[in-house]
Amino acid sequence: MIKKLRRKFIALSTISLLLLLGIIVISSNLLTYRELVADADLLLDTIAENPKRWAPVTQQADSEKKLYDTEAEAEGGEGFEEKASDSRQFHLGRRAFSLEMMYEARFFTTELSATGEVLSVSTDRIAMVDEAEAADYAGQAFEKSGDNGFIGDFRFWKRYGTDTDKYDIRVIFLDCGRKLSTFRNALMINCLISFLGFLIIFIVIWIVSGKLVQPVSEGYERQKQFIAAAGHEIKTPITIIDADADLLSMEIGDKNEWLMDIRRQTNRMTALTNDLLALSRMDAKRQQFTMIDFPISDVVGETVGSFQTLAQCSGYNIRAEIAPMLSCRGDENSIRQVVGILLDNAIKYSVREEILLKLEKRSNHILLSVINHANPVIDEQLRHFFDRFYRTEQSRNSQNGGYGLGLSIAKALVEAHKGRITAAAKADLIRVTVALPAHKSCIMHSSCSRGGGEDRNRLE
Repeated sequence: MIKKLRRKFIALSTISLLLLLGIIVISSNLLTYRELVADADLLLDTIAENPKRWAPVTQQADSEKKLYDTEAEAEGGEGFEEKASDSRQFHLGRRAFSLEMMYEARFFTTELSATGEVLSVSTDRIAMVDEAEAADYAGQAFEKSGDNGFIGDFRFWKRYGTDTDKYDIRVIFLDCGRKLSTFRNALMINCLISFLGFLIIFIVIWIVSGKLVQPVSEGYERQKQFIAAAGHEIKTPITIIDADADLLSMEIGDKNEWLMDIRRQTNRMTALTNDLLALSRMDAKRQQFTMIDFPISDVVGETVGSFQTLAQCSGYNIRAEIAPMLSCRGDENSIRQVVGILLDNAIKYSVREEILLKLEKRSNHILLSVINHANPVIDEQLRHFFDRFYRTEQSRNSQNGGYGLGLSIAKALVEAHKGRITAAAKADLIRVTVALPAHKSCIMHSSCSRGGGEDRNRLE
């Protein structure tokens, strides 16, 4: 249990850490990528509005540049807004760019007809692409449905011509290779740093988790030691009391009221002690199981038969629906004990006369279900159904003769057989289901019903 608790703590911490790192890495790089794309689109839009202002130049006087800006604005173009405080920058919208951008930007333009035929190509501002390659890029951009996007490391922008233009579509391609390469390198570095950070924190969590669960582990070990010691210590005086009661009955007879009460309480304490010792052995992995192949259908049927008398005396009827010829590998006595615990529990807490037991095979598992009507149970109570000493009755009276250990023992036995046990409630119906691995040689025929099969669906 402590190992499982530690594994859950590590898993929860690891998943939380992965989510946090993932959100940080993805969000930061996504924002960077969006800014990269926004800058490229802004430049493309400016180039499209002012194609002549981005012609290749080697040297340009400030007055000449300002003249270009004035002419562009007069033509309805976007123009460059230069701040007096910094003559080395120009602004496009809200973004500031270095004047060197006019010389650094590498792009080419193509003009296409409405059918996608390349009418003209301009590669004056780029050296890595010739006219044939530019025409090929233009064809790929024409086939794409959007007005902008990426083809390789080139960001393209489509502009549609007017009636006065000689073209129908102008496509401008901006080389974003360096920025994309920088982005990819930054992404790899971020992922690497995040991975190394994750490993370091995971190691820290692994070490710290051991220290965090250590007090719980020590308390649990002390509890197990106390249960084992108490079970052995209590067993001796109970045996002496039982022997004294036998001797006393020889003198005063078996019908004495006080003697009968002593024997009842002695039997209850003996059962409690045996349960405590059984749980102690299973906790310490000292419980010996004889794993054999046995017919679980017959075992469950015999156990139901042995409980019918008890059920009828208490005013209940057990209806069994047992699929024949099912085999299981495990300890036969332990499975009998599990079935007995579930039936005994149903008889104690049922509020209606009928109790349903079903045994069937589904996929690779054998399912044993016990269904009975009981007082409504909330989800919080269901979560504690298999806890030791837990009872839904808060008064903890002994009217039903239980100590809250039966389902705990059933769970330990089922888990020892690599199975699982669950409880579910709907309205006043409670279903406890045991799932055990089916034996390979298990053969399933049509279900049979024992005792009251004609009312098959009343408790389902």
